[in-house]
Amino acid sequence: MKKGISSLNIEEYFELDKNLGPHSIQILKELKSVINNQNSLSVIIMSATLIDVIKNEQSKLLDRLSGIEVNSIFSSRQISWLRARRNSIVHHEGPTDGLLGGEKEEKVLLQDANKSIQIIDKFLKSILR
Repeated sequence: MKKGISSLNIEEYFELDKNLGPHSIQILKELKSVINNQNSLSVIIMSATLIDVIKNEQSKLLDRLSGIEVNSIFSSRQISWLRARRNSIVHHEGPTDGLLGGEKEEKVLLQDANKSIQIIDKFLKSILR
């Protein structure tokens, strides 16, 4: 049995429309869609994009966080990994794990997509506490 991409239950993050801006909410909806469609590359790209948009979009969420909290949350090692992984896909500068063809490469992408979901899940829980 082939394993797929983990799910992200955005319903558990209450009052998203009151905490996030409209751009972030739309990207979150799109992220859920690409997860449901098992699109590994898109999951990685959309996950990193969501974090960047939340950081830069005016929202009640950011208004209630201190500068230290923003710096700490948005500069974690996991989020840095996610941004670097997205950038290696989007800004092709050479061979990239998961994009070299073959079954092993599909497994790499699937693992990275699932890691991206874990990062987003932890991130959303930390900022929407």
